[in-house]
Amino acid sequence: MCSVTHVAAGAVIGILVDSRLAAFLIGFVSHIPLDAVPHIDFEDYRIDAVMTIGLLTGIFAFTGFTPILFGAVGAVAPDIENLLWKTGIIDEKRKVFPTHSGLIKHGQARIGSGPAAAIVMSAFSVGVVALVIVLGGSK
Repeated sequence: MCSVTHVAAGAVIGILVDSRLAAFLIGFVSHIPLDAVPHIDFEDYRIDAVMTIGLLTGIFAFTGFTPILFGAVGAVAPDIENLLWKTGIIDEKRKVFPTHSGLIKHGQARIGSGPAAAIVMSAFSVGVVALVIVLGGSK
């Protein structure tokens, strides 16, 4: 799953939960089913990383330290190990998150792969986050 999609899912969780800790933990766990369903990933991790940082920065700018931010951070946190792997800091054998280590099968794209599909999914994710901010930005 594109990291921005995890951020969007975590932001939605954050608007539904009143606790920052609960939002972070539920967001973290939400990473598993999102990784398990068939999906696409950016071929270039740098694009995904820049977009993810930008989206998290925007969430923080509009909501501050709210459950929305904590849900988003929790949901994307497991991808830090993927970033470390893709940059060569750790090798694949050191991955521990279940959908990254192979303990739980990581879903593969069945339809719509490539840069255009990733951009569409990212744009949708940004739209979801914008809606969350409008609906509960100061929560």
